[in-house]
Amino acid sequence: MAQGIPRLDRDSTVLDYIPGQLIPVLIRDPNTGKLYLNPLKKYVQPFTLVIEPASVVVAAGDLSLPIPMTLDAKGPFEVFSASYYSSRAEGFTVQIMNPDERPLLMNREIHVDTLAGGGGATTVIEGALAAQGSGGRPYRWPETFWLNGQENGKCIQCVFRNLSAYANTIRFALHGLRWYYMQAPQKVSDRMYQIYQNRSRTMPYFHTTEQYVSLAAGLPLTTQEYEVRFGDECWTEMKKLTAISTGLFNVRISEKSTGRSLTGGNYIRSDLVFGAGELPFLLWESALFEPGTKLVLDFQNVNYLTTNVIWPTLGCRKIMSDPREDSVAARLARY
Repeated sequence: MAQGIPRLDRDSTVLDYIPGQLIPVLIRDPNTGKLYLNPLKKYVQPFTLVIEPASVVVAAGDLSLPIPMTLDAKGPFEVFSASYYSSRAEGFTVQIMNPDERPLLMNREIHVDTLAGGGGATTVIEGALAAQGSGGRPYRWPETFWLNGQENGKCIQCVFRNLSAYANTIRFALHGLRWYYMQAPQKVSDRMYQIYQNRSRTMPYFHTTEQYVSLAAGLPLTTQEYEVRFGDECWTEMKKLTAISTGLFNVRISEKSTGRSLTGGNYIRSDLVFGAGELPFLLWESALFEPGTKLVLDFQNVNYLTTNVIWPTLGCRKIMSDPREDSVAARLARY
């Protein structure tokens, strides 16, 4: 039996859908024990959404125009992961926006290698893993994101900033599940809509520091604090830590208002607490923060000979309140 998944064995489950998991093929009736095919499975297929055009060339140090990723109206797309290609090792930043050109999934631009696979990786056992094989190592987002072709717009836009001193050819793709509700029988279509509505309270969000992080060279070692501010409109659950930098650095992480430390109050070397997109650092237990919480990231440059540019990203999910909960809480407060 798989941990955390009710009544799951090798072939079946009693549930037709488990958030964040593969759609079960067989469902076991808990009363009779009989198996039957999951009617959802036929109308849920793997899907990849890419930028249009499929590749863009961004000049040295330049910022691209908004690049669309357009979804047709055949059903919602549930995004699980992302991957990219960059012809230059320096890579690029990405900002995902809604059609009104407002940030949708991050507070500002972040390095693509902190939310997507594609830059290669290094492991203790395998050594260096080439970028050419990164299609098998996409970054699994901390929460799936639902893009509905009818209700919340069928298009998102990406803006890329080339970090190289040379022209950069860029590709970017989102991977996940396509829910073809328009082709499904009414009963199955209604079930898909119910699933979609139940997931409307959560969404992935990639938080980074309010300002760009650049640590000067020199002795004594340069230290500087930067803030990450979570939104006032919702709770934030932090799950993964990623960072790209020009060199190693030390870091201390704490809550600004309470002073509680997430790193024991000591500096920790970056490769012990941050990963990259293909191998992110996974928190053993996710951290839940109240609306408006601020984290302080205290960075220290390890190499005193060169400036260290750091792109940190906290892989989070937003948890929005339900108006029904607010009304119940208001009634209880009167007693």
